[in-house]
Amino acid sequence: ITVRAWPDPVCRTPPLAPGYTIDQYAGTWYEIGKIQTAGGAIFEKSCVCTSIHVAPIGDRKVIVTNTCNRETPQGKLLIFNETLTTDDVIPTGRYNETFRSLAYNIIALKSDEYSVEYDCMHTFGITNYCVHILSRKPTLSDDTVKMLLNLAVEYDLNTAKLEYEQTLQQGCTYGANTLI
Repeated sequence: ITVRAWPDPVCRTPPLAPGYTIDQYAGTWYEIGKIQTAGGAIFEKSCVCTSIHVAPIGDRKVIVTNTCNRETPQGKLLIFNETLTTDDVIPTGRYNETFRSLAYNIIALKSDEYSVEYDCMHTFGITNYCVHILSRKPTLSDDTVKMLLNLAVEYDLNTAKLEYEQTLQQGCTYGANTLI
């Protein structure tokens, strides 16, 4: 039996990716892996071949389309759209997701290679969060993944001390919706 203190620790406000611009973050990303609470995994439970497509709408609004297959690369295609907004006149990488009222933060970004996104929501004393390691290709070197996972430790983002889960990206076909 695991005993946890209640209420959960609140969401963290990590440093953002230096020099972030929406133009660098826009486009298609493949999820290499994640650290994710059960509540944070509502959409992604049993997902493989996960990717996101980031499409800016004006200066302070972004549509993120999450796409994955249920359980196998041939499994049911699931698509979930999120609308992100920021009050920052010049976006810094910190957004609010409007449907679930969660904080969405880009904490690392090398636009042609990788990014790390941390989202979190604290409601009724319960914290649900995700740390997503993303890549422009369906693969990323183990050394780069380790370096990016160290950010979760450095910024104390994994408050429930959950295990990192690699996302299956082999045998994936990536539907047309992924490559908008």
